[in-house]
Amino acid sequence: MRGPKQYMADRFPWLNLPDSIAAAFVLALIAVSLWPHSRLMVDLVFITAIPGSIAAIVWSLTFWQSARVQIGRLKLRYKAVRRIAGIAAMSCLPFLLLQQASIYLQGPNILRELPPEVADATAPYPDVEKWRIRVVFAIAHLEGDNGQQLEGRLRDALSNIDPRLHITPVILNSTIAVSGRPQGIAHLDALNSVTNVRVEALIWGGAGGAPRPAVGPLYETKFGSDSQFGAVYLPSDFKLPELPPDDLVKVVRLIVATQSAESMREWMFKFGDALEPIIRETRALADDPRRSGGWTADARARVNLAIGIASKISGVELKSQDSLKSAVTYLRRAQEDWTREHDPLEWAMAQLNLGAALNQLSELNLQLAPLHESKAAYKNALSVYQGRSDSLDSATVQFQLGRALEQIANHEAGNDSLRQAADYCRAAVKGFDVKFYPMSWAAAQAQLGSVLSLLADREDDADGYQNAIAAFREALKVYTKRSDPMLWADAQSQLAEALELLGAARSNFDDLKQSVAISRQVLDGFPRKWDRQRWAAAQAVLGNELLSLNDLQPNPSYPPEAAKAFRASLEEQSRDRDPIAWATLKVALGNALDEMGESNNESWCFEQAIQNYNDALEVFRPDRDQIQWARAKSDLGDALSGLGTRGPGVTYLKEAVDNYHQALTVLTKDKLPGDWKKTQNNLEIALDALHQRGWNGS
Repeated sequence: MRGPKQYMADRFPWLNLPDSIAAAFVLALIAVSLWPHSRLMVDLVFITAIPGSIAAIVWSLTFWQSARVQIGRLKLRYKAVRRIAGIAAMSCLPFLLLQQASIYLQGPNILRELPPEVADATAPYPDVEKWRIRVVFAIAHLEGDNGQQLEGRLRDALSNIDPRLHITPVILNSTIAVSGRPQGIAHLDALNSVTNVRVEALIWGGAGGAPRPAVGPLYETKFGSDSQFGAVYLPSDFKLPELPPDDLVKVVRLIVATQSAESMREWMFKFGDALEPIIRETRALADDPRRSGGWTADARARVNLAIGIASKISGVELKSQDSLKSAVTYLRRAQEDWTREHDPLEWAMAQLNLGAALNQLSELNLQLAPLHESKAAYKNALSVYQGRSDSLDSATVQFQLGRALEQIANHEAGNDSLRQAADYCRAAVKGFDVKFYPMSWAAAQAQLGSVLSLLADREDDADGYQNAIAAFREALKVYTKRSDPMLWADAQSQLAEALELLGAARSNFDDLKQSVAISRQVLDGFPRKWDRQRWAAAQAVLGNELLSLNDLQPNPSYPPEAAKAFRASLEEQSRDRDPIAWATLKVALGNALDEMGESNNESWCFEQAIQNYNDALEVFRPDRDQIQWARAKSDLGDALSGLGTRGPGVTYLKEAVDNYHQALTVLTKDKLPGDWKKTQNNLEIALDALHQRGWNGS
C-alpha cells in the first residue's frame, strides 16, 4: 500500500520538497498582500514577525566584535550564526513588510483620491430625517430575587415609560453575583456579560443584601467610553439607592428615562416634556417625610441626585428656568447627605452636576452670578479627583471649567478668565486618551480652539488664531460628516471663523477665501429642519467672512450677500429664545448695512444700520455684557458718523462722538488694543468732520 508521500511522488513526479516550500511561501506572500486586514493574515504576520525580528537582531550583532566573542564562547561559529539568522530573517520579515506596504497602498493616496478631510467635506450630509433611535437597557437576573419578582417589576416599569423616550428593556439571561467577592470583580463580569453593543446600560446586583424593607445592592453599568450616570467614570458603576421595592422602581424609571433623554439630546432628537411626569412622581417620594424618613442618608442623596440631573436635562430641553432652579435645589440637597470627608467621590459627582446645572441656568437668565457659582462647584470636584490621581474625571471637570470660564469672559473686559480657560482646556486634552475617548478628546480640542480664537481676538494676536486653527483641525480628525454631522459642522464653522479672523488680522486674502469656501461647504445640503440654530450660526459666520473680504478687497456684491446671510440667520434666531445671539446678529446685520451705505453712498442703509444697533443695545448691558455693549456702541458710532458726513448739520456726528466715548470706557488700549485702535481712529475722523463744520465743542 502506497503512503501519501509515495502517492504524491507518483502523481506529481516534477514536484519536490524545496519547490513545494517555495510555492507555499510565495502563495502566503500573495495572500498577505491581497488581504492584509484578515484575521488569518494578521495572525500569520504576528507569528512570523517575532522570530524574524529576533533573527534580524542576531544577524546584525554578528558584525559587532564583542558579540562575536560571546558567540565563540558558546562554541559556535559567528559566520554560521550570521547565515542562519539571515535566512530566518529573510524568511519571516517579508510578511510584515509586505502587509504594511499593502495597507499603505490600499489606503488613501493623494495621487489617486482626495485627502480624507477634503473628501469628507464634499460628501453629502447623511439623511438625518431617516435616523431612528432606540435606547436598550438590560436587566440581569438579580441575586436573591425570589421568583424574579423584582426583575419583572423593573422590566414592566421601564416598558411603560413615555414612548417619546424610545426605551426598550431586555432581560439578560445571566446572574452577576455580588455577595462574597469584591465589587471590582463583579464589575468586570458586568462589562463582559453583554455582547450586544447596542445596549446602553445594564442593571445588575442582588435583592437581599440590604436591610429590610430595602432591596439591594443594585448597580447600573454603562458601556463603551461613556461616563456612568452622574457624568463620572469613578465609581465605575452607579450604585442604585437601597429603597423599598415600590420606591426603587420609581427611582429606576427616572434614572433610565434621564439617560435616554440625554442620549437623544446628543443626537438632536426632541423629547419635549416626557421627563416631567416621572420627575414629579419621584419628587413626591423625596419630599414626603413619611416615605423618605426611613431611607438611609446615602439613599436620600442618590434620589436627590437623580431628580437634580433629570430636572437639569428637562430644563435644557424645555428652556425652563424653573426646572433648572429645581435641579440646583435637589443637587444641593444631595450634598447635605454626602460629605467630602466620608463620601468624596459621591460629593464630587454632586458638585460636578451642580456646576453643570448652574451653567445652564446662566445661559437662560443671562446672569453672571450662577457662572461664578458653577466655577466654584467645578473646582471643588476637581480638587477631589486630582487628589485621587483620577486623570479621566479630572479631564472631564477641566473641560467643563474651560467652558464656564469662557462664558465668564464674555461678561468681562479682562482676559484672565480666558487664559485660565485655555490652561484647563489644554489639561483636558492631555487627560483624554484619543485612542479610548476620541469624542471627549475632540470636544476638548474644539473647546480649546474656541477659547484661543476669542483670546486672540481680544489681544489682537495673529499667532493665537493659528493655534486655534490647529486645535479645530485636530478635532476634525475625529468628527466626520457621515457619523457626526452636527459636530463636524460646528468644528468646520469654528475653523472657518478662525481663518477669517486670521485673514483679517494679516490682510491675507487666501485665508479669507478658504474660510468662505469652508462655510459654503458646511451650508451646502445642511439639514436646516433638523437643527435650525446650527444652520443660523453657520449663516452668520458666512456673513462675517464676506464683510472681512469686503474690507480687504472692496466689492459692491459682498455687503448685500452678507446682509442676506444675516437676515436668513435671524429667521431662525428669535429674541425670546436666545436674546444674546439675536442681538449679536442684529449688530452683524448693522455692520453689513453700514458697509452697503459706504459702498453705495445711500443714507437709508445707515439709517437701517442705526436701527439694528439700537435693537441690539436693548439687550446688551454695560454691567453684564461689557464687550458686546462697547463694540455695538462703537459700531453705532460708525453708522452715525457715516450718516452725519453725508448730510448737513452736526447732530449725527455729535451722537457718533458720544457713542465712541462710551465705547472707549470698556475698549481700553491695555485690554482690547485692536478695538481701542479702531474706535480711536474713527473718533478722530468724526471729530475732524465736526471741526470742519465749525463745531467748537471739546
